[in-house]
Amino acid sequence: MRRFWKAVIVAFAVGAAAPASATYSILACDADGTCGAAVATNNLAVGATVIYARAKVGAVASQFETNPSHGPKGLSLLAGGASAEAALDELLRTDDGFEGQDKTYRQIGIIGASGDGGAFTGAQAAASPWAGALTGPGYSIQGNGLAGAPVLAAMRDAYLGARGTLGERLMAALEAGDAAGGQSTGRLSAALLVRTPEGGFQDIDLRVDADDRPVAALRRLLGMHQANDAIARAERAARNRQPGAARRHLAEAVRLGAGWDRVWRRAARLAMMLGENGTALQALAALANANPTWAGIEIDDPIYASLWNDEDAARWRAERLQP
Repeated sequence: MRRFWKAVIVAFAVGAAAPASATYSILACDADGTCGAAVATNNLAVGATVIYARAKVGAVASQFETNPSHGPKGLSLLAGGASAEAALDELLRTDDGFEGQDKTYRQIGIIGASGDGGAFTGAQAAASPWAGALTGPGYSIQGNGLAGAPVLAAMRDAYLGARGTLGERLMAALEAGDAAGGQSTGRLSAALLVRTPEGGFQDIDLRVDADDRPVAALRRLLGMHQANDAIARAERAARNRQPGAARRHLAEAVRLGAGWDRVWRRAARLAMMLGENGTALQALAALANANPTWAGIEIDDPIYASLWNDEDAARWRAERLQP
């Protein structure tokens, strides 16, 4: 009997983790065709199934009781020329009853690359503590199981008032929603997705699958992503013999990724390229503080050979190599 109830409890826990009930999200597209989404919920791995985006096409969120087919199908409809409202109507009309639930269990947001958007909140989703949506030119914000209407209003105001890239503005909106109370039952996961016309490393796909403070953890990941971009720009500038630009981008990378060992390693190597031994030594010291083992390996690389001609640097290295 004990085994039976243990199996029942485990099965219930696994089944309960699947839907993304009680969730808030924002979708947006910029005039250049960049489209993206940000989402948070009190459930596991929200970024895996809830939000979808494609550059020059649009973005889709399917939440409360998520239907994972909505994202790909919604994007295909938009790519085929359907308006956001028409695509939304088609998703609702053809809902396949995933997990035995019909459209009354869905909350869907959709935005087209042209800026048109729409949202739907089914009766079951609307019966959660608080549910609703706000749409405007270029964005759609939706949520259910929330602390109240101020959550979505705060997200809208933060998004419209923020500056910077689409990713930065989506992140600002998510943080504002979190600060306004977010989901009434708590927090567990968050995600940020941005698809750019350039693609590749210009895109963002960051996920916090389980954390006590998922939105804050997502902000840290975005900072690391931006730090990586900045150090790459610094390295390109150094290769192109633009030391001033290299220093500016390096300073930005260090500011955004100060706690990341990889940034300090690349900063040290970049400083050697620029002939700035003092900066290289400072970066190595920061690397040693963040990751002593990696620093112990790094300082033996031939790229630093000239650095050890300096007495203070050589003394520091000798201390680092002591058992």
